[in-house]
Amino acid sequence: MEILIIIIIYAAFFYGIFKLAKSKNREPAGWLLASIIISPLIVLIILAIMKTLPGKKNRIKKSKKRTSKR
Repeated sequence: MEILIIIIIYAAFFYGIFKLAKSKNREPAGWLLASIIISPLIVLIILAIMKTLPGKKNRIKKSKKRTSKR
């Protein structure tokens, strides 16, 4: 029974790392691999501190702003 609880906790950490990495425009697979090697909690804290990389969402917003000013 304890093993099931540990698996559920690790799955929750991995899901959180995946969603946080995607929201910050980072590569989720690489961060999941890093969390397996190091520690999910440490990787989650590192990701939370990092800034968001510019991605497709930010580029679309900027291009819309430029066209509306003309």
